[in-house]
Amino acid sequence: MPGQQTITRTLVAAIGAIVMSTVAVGSAVVPAHNATPAQSSINV
Repeated sequence: MPGQQTITRTLVAAIGAIVMSTVAVGSAVVPAHNATPAQSSINV
């Protein structure tokens, strides 16, 4: 069933892309989140 293999590969690729984007957003947000308390304590 070549059609089913194509669908499976597409789903695996889509899930992989979602996971990678989630990891990328998480790694970008964590440093910004950690910097926020330091900035607020400097402003106080």
